[in-house]
Amino acid sequence: MPVSRVAASVTVIDQAQMALTLVADVKELVRYEPGITVRNDPFRFGLDSFTVRGLGGNRVAVEIDGIPAAGGFAVGSFSDSGRSFVDLAFVDRVEFLRGPASSLYGSDAIGGIVAMTTLRPAGLLAAAAEPLAVRTEAGYAGVDQGWHAAAIGAAHAGPGDLLLGLVRREGHEPDTAADVQPDPRDYTADSVILKYAFDAAPGGPLTFAAEGGRVRQDTAVDAFLGLPGRFVNTTQLDGSDETKRYRFSAEQSLQATRGFDGLDWRVYWQGTDTEQDTFEIRKAAPPRTPPSQIERNFSFKESTVGVELTTVQAAAGERVTHDFVYGLEASRTRIEELRDGLQTNLITGAETGTILGEVFPLRDLPVTDVTEIGVFAQDEIAGKDSRWTVVPALRIDYYDLKPQVDRIYREDNPNSTAVGLDEVSVAPKLGLTYRFSDSLGGFFQYAHGFRSPPPEDVNIGLELPLFNVRAIPNPDLQPEESDGFELGMRWRTAGLSLTGSVYYNAYRDFIESKVNLGVDPASGVTLFQSQNVSQARIYGAELSLTVRAEDISPRLEGWSGRLAAAWSRGDDVSRDEPLNSVDPPSAVAGVRFDASSGRWGSEIAVTAVEAKHDVDDSKVDLYETDGYVTIDWLANVSLGHGLSLNAGVFNLTDEAYIEWADVRGRAASDPLVPYYTRPGRNASVTLHWNF
Repeated sequence: MPVSRVAASVTVIDQAQMALTLVADVKELVRYEPGITVRNDPFRFGLDSFTVRGLGGNRVAVEIDGIPAAGGFAVGSFSDSGRSFVDLAFVDRVEFLRGPASSLYGSDAIGGIVAMTTLRPAGLLAAAAEPLAVRTEAGYAGVDQGWHAAAIGAAHAGPGDLLLGLVRREGHEPDTAADVQPDPRDYTADSVILKYAFDAAPGGPLTFAAEGGRVRQDTAVDAFLGLPGRFVNTTQLDGSDETKRYRFSAEQSLQATRGFDGLDWRVYWQGTDTEQDTFEIRKAAPPRTPPSQIERNFSFKESTVGVELTTVQAAAGERVTHDFVYGLEASRTRIEELRDGLQTNLITGAETGTILGEVFPLRDLPVTDVTEIGVFAQDEIAGKDSRWTVVPALRIDYYDLKPQVDRIYREDNPNSTAVGLDEVSVAPKLGLTYRFSDSLGGFFQYAHGFRSPPPEDVNIGLELPLFNVRAIPNPDLQPEESDGFELGMRWRTAGLSLTGSVYYNAYRDFIESKVNLGVDPASGVTLFQSQNVSQARIYGAELSLTVRAEDISPRLEGWSGRLAAAWSRGDDVSRDEPLNSVDPPSAVAGVRFDASSGRWGSEIAVTAVEAKHDVDDSKVDLYETDGYVTIDWLANVSLGHGLSLNAGVFNLTDEAYIEWADVRGRAASDPLVPYYTRPGRNASVTLHWNF
């Protein structure tokens, strides 16, 4: 469906835009997208997932070629399996759908959708107009002294087209404008993609794909050394982490028959495998605690097999036309988490698997199988002589969670019984568009969304006798639900494109992990349990404007500009406090010039972000970020013979600033806050060669 006919705010970033802005990771991908952020941990675990309109983590659905990406999972300071994405060098475009969109994308989409589409063999071959096409690039980023090299090729191979791509990235700890020394870090990332499009397959084109990557990182977490609390006696803290992701899929677009105009099917197997090792040395704490060495291991594996089927059917009457979309999605996911540890007395050499009262190995949740089945239907209804388009949609999801309790989980949680869930949820959606004229249109959307309780909240397990605490499962958790409303307009004229919208999203039954239930009178143990506790609302406004000045006046040939802004407010209705996940208002403006010869271009981009003061500090005085303005300079030049160069200098004024997305929840007195300061002035350059 064309973006102009979608009854919601949609942003599309294509590969050409990513090249011009020197995008290397998902945080840089949304650098100029107000209202969308990616959280960053500067110490060890790096980038997290997207936050869209104040909701982040697994509440934002991410798809790669239509296949849901694995979720994230975190336990404390030593275990964090963030979401893993395809290398952006392989991505052809990224679409951001803001706000609830569950009817077509499933129960995880109450925050929004990030849909990544990777390159196709036919796309590269069409651009080259040759039977063989090769795209290469190499670049350097001063922010972390990192470099990357990529090679992607496509060719006719037998009865179809073949694509093969390889990417290598290396780097170190990112710079910061603060007067602190970043934790030393070395990382390498290797990615590969293979696609074969069999055009002569019976029924229609059939595509096989294999894609994956591995990231290795070694970090010396020096910032934690000697901190009051659990690290006060720590003299060495090192992390060695590895994440692997893989995806195998087959998909086909069947030719039209009497029963349908188009049918797409897809089967896939995808997952992630995270291994994190932590090495810690603690000095003696006389008179009772000797110096010790502690080794920890965290393992998290998520594997999914699934099938998707989508059918399109058009029907035309005398006065009304219908474009039906309906389909089925089914998946089975297995989640396995394990922590292990060994503590060694550096004086006697004695070893123990008990650390701070925890007996290793242990599982924080049992091995879990999750089955999800969703059916959906949508009808785009348009009158032949009407300016209105009505788009009703409905999605029904079945969610089945089954824990597989083994000896490790049972021994670590002797007083808890793992529970399963079996539920059905319904999500309707209604979209309306109205065409005032050929250049002006309006849209409205209502969408009901839901997110089924994740395994880590249903069966979180924690037994710490040393601290007399216990976390217990909750079989009564209800899905998180949302009701989203959005009203907007789009104006398209020669040289000008304007989109503006206002929205209001109400959320209920938010799941809060490990709520303190107080002391159990029978055992004297302090109990924790994940519960549905919150009602929240997020409302705001967004604006996007692009101008191609030469279409307005020939004297302005080559000039163009853009402006994007987002303002939002969030409230925890249950407690009458601000919602801390909502980012402060921000705006991005850019002015660009492209030479008429097409040989070079340049842009100045300005980002302005307001200070964050509306925070919920009812429990602790939180750190509040200041407002800031940054200026970037971007340039590109064609060198001929398929060679081109992209360069950029970011934060030209060397502004020292901290992003709210990174530090939300940090106390004002936290000594680690300066480490979150973003990089000062830095430069990047990438050389492309297409042949």
